[in-house]
Amino acid sequence: MYSNSRIETFEQCPHKYRLRYIENIRTQTEGIEAFVGKRVHETLEKLYRDLKMAKLASLEDVLGFYESEWEKNWHGKVNVVREGITPGHYFALGKQCLADYYKRFHPFNQGKTLGLEERIEMKLKDGDKLYSVQGYIDRLTWVPETETYEIHDYKTGGTVPTQEDADQDRQLALYQLGIMQRWPDAKRFKLIWHYLAADKDLISTRTESDLASLEREVVEVIHRIEEETKLGRWEVRVSRLCDWCEYKSICPAWKHPIAMEVLTPNEYLQNTGVQLVQKYAELETRKADLQAEIKTLSAEQSKIEEAAVTWAQKENVVTIDGPEHRLLLRTEEEFKAPTKSEDPFAWELLRTTLKNAGKLEDVSTVNSAMLKFAMKRGKWPADLVKSILGLVRQQMKKTFALVKK
Repeated sequence: MYSNSRIETFEQCPHKYRLRYIENIRTQTEGIEAFVGKRVHETLEKLYRDLKMAKLASLEDVLGFYESEWEKNWHGKVNVVREGITPGHYFALGKQCLADYYKRFHPFNQGKTLGLEERIEMKLKDGDKLYSVQGYIDRLTWVPETETYEIHDYKTGGTVPTQEDADQDRQLALYQLGIMQRWPDAKRFKLIWHYLAADKDLISTRTESDLASLEREVVEVIHRIEEETKLGRWEVRVSRLCDWCEYKSICPAWKHPIAMEVLTPNEYLQNTGVQLVQKYAELETRKADLQAEIKTLSAEQSKIEEAAVTWAQKENVVTIDGPEHRLLLRTEEEFKAPTKSEDPFAWELLRTTLKNAGKLEDVSTVNSAMLKFAMKRGKWPADLVKSILGLVRQQMKKTFALVKK
């Protein structure tokens, strides 16, 4: 059984997917952002469950429930990553989210609540095969005036995505597929994200074409998961999300750096891994210095080449003598074919000329080096070569070759 969170975990980091869903490793640590999200979700679920029983809780009651759930569930393994931010700041953030939401939607008569933390399952087709994907809808609402199903999702994070991002979001669209499979007569849907910290909502709708594309996209990711399961590679993917990962301390990408953090400076410098990195970094620095020097020397050589070409032409010579070496002046005809990005009209005209002459396969594509090679072979008709030369830029290029006496 798949879920959107499983699929997103795989896309974020296959190794994390392996630890969580293949090896089923559970850790006691919990990010403070997830902790706040759970308490806010529980509080809003309680609010709407009471409303289903015709009980409208006051704002004080709502905030009191939030506070009690916070105290009841708090534990020492809640991890705060951001420097300068305390658990108290997150506690206050959760209260503000709930207060803003309560004031905006009171008395909460925007439709009829059909489900809270509603489990939904959808079947995705892949030829004759079906994949099951499940999820939990924060709140499912029916609006009889417009005969619309609303799928609500609460977000406590501080970032509000763009409308384009919302229109491409996968999770609620999958839930829509599940509702359509449960109730085939369902026609109208709204996907609604409540960004509580910003007190802002984003609303999206999906067409049948959108949902068909979504189904293909998710099936493709499932295929990648199945392939990875067979191969057993489970790539470690490092990103800024690593700071919030509960598996960071046992991850191959972070195991050594974390272990080094607790060592004294002397112990740290004596560690074999540290010494290897230090030596590698020193060599990398030397390489960079040498590359910079080579670049400088090449620039100096270019200046000498220009001066040598000027002097050789003035003296009418093609060889310049030195104590141990000679410079041989070479003149080559150079031409450059138009590129699609620089001159699409000329590029297409040249491509059509080659295609009509049955020679496009000889060069595979409109490429300067391959064109030059093909024409030098002397097997193309003279009129075709003439046509091609009229479509490319030609010039004489002078170069020097250094030879030892």
